[in-house]
Amino acid sequence: MDESPNKQEQQSSTFIMEENSTQLAWLFNLDANLTRAMGGVFPERGGDIADMHDILDLACGAGGLALEVAHLYPHTQVLGVDINKQLIENVRTLATARGIQNAHYQITNILDPLPFPDASFDLVNARTLYSSFEPTDWLPMLRECHRILRPGGTLRLTEMERHLTSSLANERMWDLLTRALYISGRSFSSDGHHIGIIPHLGRLLHETGFQHIQNRASTPEISSQTPHFGTWREQDAYAWQLVEPFLVRTGVATLEEVQTLRAEALKDFMSENFCAIAFYFTCWGEKHVIA
Repeated sequence: MDESPNKQEQQSSTFIMEENSTQLAWLFNLDANLTRAMGGVFPERGGDIADMHDILDLACGAGGLALEVAHLYPHTQVLGVDINKQLIENVRTLATARGIQNAHYQITNILDPLPFPDASFDLVNARTLYSSFEPTDWLPMLRECHRILRPGGTLRLTEMERHLTSSLANERMWDLLTRALYISGRSFSSDGHHIGIIPHLGRLLHETGFQHIQNRASTPEISSQTPHFGTWREQDAYAWQLVEPFLVRTGVATLEEVQTLRAEALKDFMSENFCAIAFYFTCWGEKHVIA
């Protein structure tokens, strides 16, 4: 599973963030923070995945979730796919170093038809795809997920909405980001004030043919007095740095304006009065079991 066609390696990413060492650090932080915020890798199942053997993680990024699942559930075979060649090479090395033999990785553009046979997986997982997808990309990708799932298999999507913070500078940074997503055609928002994907997840799963659709929200507090604030502060600081070229490219602000605002946001992060709530939303559904 670790070999990938040259064609896939040559494809370019639609991810809005720069691809560099800072992106890798941000992705590792995001994996850990999001899994902790959700209450574990499979909180909606009480951690019980005894009936699942083949798991696919779409746009796996730094690969942290796939590594964690493979480590906690050695009976599974976990495949993480991402378009970023460097990320895939890094996580392969990490899996080898940790002696995790049931985690595999390959370069795949999930906007193309997925290179797997019908009924290949028991679970397909994806987290925070919003910044790489246009609204019209979702249904074709979800149909592919439906195709490669076994009857009774589960598709699980976790997406996010903008944070709510006490910092004017951070609120203005979120304003720029949601506006840039809107201008670049990546937003479900009707006015560019929000990311907008979360209200549509259930509908998209329903339109793709999934059944028994359920959801749960995760709303971690990331204020200065909370235990894991340092990792959240680091994550958001990385994020504002990495989206800077995207904000300038979409014309929502000049480079000087973004850099000035980002410096103010980082200063506010350091205040003992900084308060914020993050918002993540997980929606999942099952493929129909043929009687």
